Amino acid sequence: MATLASLRDRVRLELGDQGKSFVVQFMADGSTNRFDLSYSPVDAESLFVSADGADISDSSSIEESTGTLVTDSIPVAGAVMLVSGTYFRYFQNEDYDHFVTTAFSQHSHRRQDSLGREFTIETMPTIDEYPVALYASTLALYTLATDAAFDINVFAPDGVTIPRSERYRQLMEMIDSRREQYKDLCVQLGLGMYQIEVFNMNRVSKMTNRHIPNYRPMEVDDKSMPLRIDTPKNTYGDVQEPWPSQAEQLLAYEGYAFTHTKTFTGDFTGKVFQANLLNQRGSTYRVRPFNLTIVNPELINISSVARTEGQTTVTVVTDEAHGLNQGQSIFIWGVGDELLEAFDVASVVDGTTITFETPEYTSELDVTNSSGYVEPFGEKEYTATFSLTEEETRRLARRTWWSLAYKDASFEETVLINSVNVADAYSSPSGPGITELYGGNFYTERANEAVL
Repeated sequence: MATLASLRDRVRLELGDQGKSFVVQFMADGSTNRFDLSYSPVDAESLFVSADGADISDSSSIEESTGTLVTDSIPVAGAVMLVSGTYFRYFQNEDYDHFVTTAFSQHSHRRQDSLGREFTIETMPTIDEYPVALYASTLALYTLATDAAFDINVFAPDGVTIPRSERYRQLMEMIDSRREQYKDLCVQLGLGMYQIEVFNMNRVSKMTNRHIPNYRPMEVDDKSMPLRIDTPKNTYGDVQEPWPSQAEQLLAYEGYAFTHTKTFTGDFTGKVFQANLLNQRGSTYRVRPFNLTIVNPELINISSVARTEGQTTVTVVTDEAHGLNQGQSIFIWGVGDELLEAFDVASVVDGTTITFETPEYTSELDVTNSSGYVEPFGEKEYTATFSLTEEETRRLARRTWWSLAYKDASFEETVLINSVNVADAYSSPSGPGITELYGGNFYTERANEAVL
């Protein structure tokens, strides 16, 4: 598996810009804390600095591009300074990181894996590593050529001419050679910006204006589910509208239980959640609901609720200390449909008792119900766990859309179990009043095709 550091080392090898060690010893004059080491660029992570034998590396820093050492305090006059480390010929590590990421983004443009996911450096196939390093070295050579273009020829008094422009010409020849090498590799291996592309014809239905799917050829006696070919989507110049939720791609295997945990922060007081598999993003058709639990750590268990008939004051007693303040906004869960709404704390009687005011109700409240809860308004951290059983992962489409959404609570749609808020499935997975919080492609792969 490639990493940014491993690709950076390969580019350094291509350019002959591998690190070399240096040791500098000098005597401080007691007037400055800045010292020119005459080596640049320098790798800051390899730097070792001592003053009269004492290690002061932690209190020293270096300007990597110039090789200037800076100490936090001015060394005393006569102190023997010893500095060692690694320096390079052309570029710093962060320069190579920039060349590698730029080369990778251009090399992998519009490329996806067999599941339709975008490539990253970590998931890039091994066969792509050398072409990316080769193209990154070409970008580095362009930078050196730009610097050489500002050099001028030097004419010595004895008639000798030093043609500085010769360096620019040599660099451009190297660039042309590396560019042709990259192009040949791309053509022969079918990679990168010069790959020879083979297209599948996409047909569009006149009835729905949607693409008609293509499927992989299968043997006559193969009774398994058809495998869809994920062809690149043509935009035809359309501007893609950003989706309001945050996308994340998930993967499950047929016949294996699936569980995914998502932690998020926000104020969702008085909201219930649902998680579904949809046939496509924003669809009102639910392929299958997830088994969903939402852990809300700030739910406070109610042991009793009381209000005298004809009065408006409600007294709530909690199982343990509530930590609420007078005037604080709270939401009452699960104590009958009359008290599923927001209130303000009217008074704090003691550590486990509060009161709040309600409109005048006709019925008397006298409830002892362990499923009732008080929830204070404010930002909190929620943990959502949605799962599918082994049987539920069978016969799912190869690609669907998973969605975690929320809406205002109503008594019929809310079930509260201990400290876990489990929302019943809504009549529709999307529509007015329902907001998607997270979503993304949900891939289902056959277990015997998985590469572990």
